[in-house]
Amino acid sequence: QVDEEGEEDHKARFVFASSPQKQTPYMILEGDKVGESSSEVEKIVMNFKLLDLRKEEIIDVTHKTFPKLLYEGSRVIGSSRGWTAFMSKHDGTVYLSNVFNLAFSRVIALPSLSDPLRLRSTAIVNVSISSPPDQDDGYVVFVKFLGSNLYYCRPDRVSQWTQMDIEGSHVNLCDVIYSPRNQMLFLVIIGASYLLSFDVNMERRYTILNLRNLPKMPQSEWELLALCCKSEHMVEAPCGKCFIVRRYVETYDNNGIIFKKTKRFMVFLLDKKVKDGEITARYTKDIGDLCIFFGTNETFCVEASKYHGLNPNSIYYIGYGLGVYDIGSGIFYHFPSYMPLNSPLCLLPILSNPHV
Repeated sequence: QVDEEGEEDHKARFVFASSPQKQTPYMILEGDKVGESSSEVEKIVMNFKLLDLRKEEIIDVTHKTFPKLLYEGSRVIGSSRGWTAFMSKHDGTVYLSNVFNLAFSRVIALPSLSDPLRLRSTAIVNVSISSPPDQDDGYVVFVKFLGSNLYYCRPDRVSQWTQMDIEGSHVNLCDVIYSPRNQMLFLVIIGASYLLSFDVNMERRYTILNLRNLPKMPQSEWELLALCCKSEHMVEAPCGKCFIVRRYVETYDNNGIIFKKTKRFMVFLLDKKVKDGEITARYTKDIGDLCIFFGTNETFCVEASKYHGLNPNSIYYIGYGLGVYDIGSGIFYHFPSYMPLNSPLCLLPILSNPHV
């Protein structure tokens, strides 16, 4: 059996809406400052365009108050569990906020990741939070920089960042993900050769990772994929299953301008047990009712049936393209291109009733 890929233009299905549907995963698209808040000195007024992924609607959010310090003095460095992380351009202070939750938002100030790290704030890979700050006072925040710099902070215990023990060029581009079920932090080492994990005591462990049952494709297709940049990411489903997702990004020249776009995804189901220091992940084209969300956010996964309108067995992605990838068929559905706000994010606000 030869796996084939295809593409389909999805633009015709787009409509605009003025009333936000709150109970949905969404992508943040354009955002512009339109004025100063007349009632709150420390806030500005912004208009946003959000992409409701359930209805495939562009939502215009108008006159949303936004903390001035997050817009004018900070940059987005990632998101996790419905919360967005910002870093001050001035002193490296990290802020957590659910400011893109249209119902209610707050800002939490964390300690500064000061010189010299703040000078490399453009080289932050991602952010992971162990649990939503408004649901658990004992949450832990992890920030992964380009290279081997990984820091964590426990705001309820010690008001400072602690460096974690990782070394080597093999972790340069790795992102981090916290697994609530396992109560461990994971990094997939470049090339998917190892899983690096940290337990609640921040003790590290390397586990050999074996990818099995690779898809059957012509040698020419494998050669094309070999020319792409590839990255591996771990994601945990609500049911407890864990997947390794590999993304291939190709570079091409369009009239002298260099572009990058996502060429393919591969999904591997991770075994639950480690045997003799090794764990296996097997290629699959069927993740059932699940769908995965890719961006500069911590990769997350939901059950499509709980969010009517989402496509099961799919990957929604923003960054190196914008669209949906059908895992079973290998077909891309492309959304219209927009300039993301600071950083290409997918968000899932923590809300009470996803069936609404």
